[in-house]
Amino acid sequence: MRRKEPTSGRSRDTPVRRSSRLQPDRVGEQVSREPQSLRGSHVADILSPRESIRAHRKQVKPAKDPSPSPPRGSSQSSEEAEAHEDSGQTVLERDTALLPQPNIEWEVVKDKRARLQVLETSQPRSTKARPQMERRTTASSQGRVENETFALGQQSRAGIAARSKAATMKKADSSKSQAGAPQKWAKRLPYRSVLGFLLFFLILGFVCWFAWKHGNPGSFLGLAGYEAWRWSNFPKLWNAVEECSSQCSLVLVESIPSTLDYETLTPHHPSIYQAWMNLLDGANSSVEIAAFYFTLRDSDVHVEDPSSKQGKAVFESLRALPSRGVKLSIAVNSPQFSQYDTDELARHGADVRYVDMKNLTGGILHTKIWVVDRKHIFVGSANMDWRSLTQVKELGAVLYNCSCLARDLHRIFAIYRILGKDGASIPPKWPADLAAKSGLTHPLKLQLNGTGGQLYLSSSPPALCSSGRTSDLTAILSTIEDAEDFVYIAVMDYEPQCTFCKPKRFWPVIDDALRTAACERRVKVRLLISCWKHSHPAMFVFLDSLRVLSYEPLHCPIEVKLFVVPSEGEQPPIPYAHVNHNKYMVTDRIAYIGTSNWSEDYFTRTAGVGLVVNQSEASAGTPGQTLRQQLEKVFIRDWDSPYVQPLSKHWECSRK
Repeated sequence: MRRKEPTSGRSRDTPVRRSSRLQPDRVGEQVSREPQSLRGSHVADILSPRESIRAHRKQVKPAKDPSPSPPRGSSQSSEEAEAHEDSGQTVLERDTALLPQPNIEWEVVKDKRARLQVLETSQPRSTKARPQMERRTTASSQGRVENETFALGQQSRAGIAARSKAATMKKADSSKSQAGAPQKWAKRLPYRSVLGFLLFFLILGFVCWFAWKHGNPGSFLGLAGYEAWRWSNFPKLWNAVEECSSQCSLVLVESIPSTLDYETLTPHHPSIYQAWMNLLDGANSSVEIAAFYFTLRDSDVHVEDPSSKQGKAVFESLRALPSRGVKLSIAVNSPQFSQYDTDELARHGADVRYVDMKNLTGGILHTKIWVVDRKHIFVGSANMDWRSLTQVKELGAVLYNCSCLARDLHRIFAIYRILGKDGASIPPKWPADLAAKSGLTHPLKLQLNGTGGQLYLSSSPPALCSSGRTSDLTAILSTIEDAEDFVYIAVMDYEPQCTFCKPKRFWPVIDDALRTAACERRVKVRLLISCWKHSHPAMFVFLDSLRVLSYEPLHCPIEVKLFVVPSEGEQPPIPYAHVNHNKYMVTDRIAYIGTSNWSEDYFTRTAGVGLVVNQSEASAGTPGQTLRQQLEKVFIRDWDSPYVQPLSKHWECSRK
């Protein structure tokens, strides 16, 4: 066969495929739609698609290009492809300049309507990747460029929508997490509620304990005087209570004036002067004294008297205490007749408090107590006066190594110290730290000189009695009521009336108790009352009303006598001397030693203290004798002494 010569061109008679015949028409349509500025540059791409595909395959490896390949049937040289890429890049940049550039990544999908898919995890592409993306555009028609531009806009909008959807989902997740937070907190709520309730009950328990320990909050103002809030005292809140000594030594002490001849009379007891000096010599840390007044030197009478020697010795020992490192605290009635002693003691380091009882209760501070080292105490009738040691008949008791009773007596002294502050007032309730550790219903059970006994401290007036403290009047009445055989009383003044009231009024409280004991229970009652020039005439009328009960038809066992201390005509006379100043009572069961005279004023307005000792369970033959037995013998000695006169002669002793 004869081979035909190839021709460079194609004859019009030569048959042409349908695709080839239709291609010029489509190309013409696309060229007509293309803008004028792009027609010349894209003609070669449209007429030779196969060269374009070959050039594209040389530059981009098919394995790495996931984009769809251009349609078959076009060819283009590599130079024309590069020119097409440059021109295409220009068109894409110009068409997409007005659209936002999302972070997108192209992916082939089967759905023809969605050629592209936006992935949220895509990273921004660099400008070097744009030619590869532009090579994926179809070179078969110029309209494909517009379609791709439109698709790019759709993709951009899809990216924005995807990002807004992601942001919406993120907000929803955050709102869910916030909504879940209360649920988690609600799960923890029961535990927090339990802890809150435990904390509440803990605070409530502390408040209840504090109120029980320190009393009414209205009384806290007085604690400053008690020094209960110092840092050094806070460990005491949880420290164990110090055990007190139960083996106490008790000594009955007296002052016998030189004008009384007691050498032949028994019993004899140590002097109050010697007891005071022993307490001062043995003091190691503190000495606390409450007294009506301080006149240990004879400077108050401006006369030197030889009998003041003992008082001066006591004063010198008191003045030397601060220099020895012993704290001296004093509570004294205000105003004082003479402040020479207290002022000088204060200059040498003593802490002196003046208690204006007249302003507080309408009475005076008539207490006479000592507390030494919170271990030893003195309670009795003796004032801090040089006459109480040599010129006045006094009686008291000293207890050694009796810390329980000493700490209880210190609480009474602390109340005086509180009232001695400037602007002090009596609180509605005293702090619990000052509560009594002994009383009528809860006495201390101790060994006194080897003999068991029950004892407690009483105080007056009731306004100065802290929680649990038995009032002095109650202690006296209960002692009288407890008597079964006898009641012996030795006091300076006995007046069933309010002596210092204006107008005076009848007060038969103690008087009725004595009448009842004598006339109803047939208890023998004896009263030994002092008679001197300061005795009130009305007192003898009341005493006579008791004495007449012994006459027919009652025959009540009541006896009254007067005790007179002779003065022997001293010149010049010593004021407020030569008197029986005793204030005690003894029954067949109980011994009572107090600091008050027996009238209403001393139990309702005036401050005083009483010591009550019950050793009735001890046998009568106890060696060393009990306090009750000793006190009974003292009363019998004075009752039978030559210094006693019948009540009918009261006018003689009261005028001297």
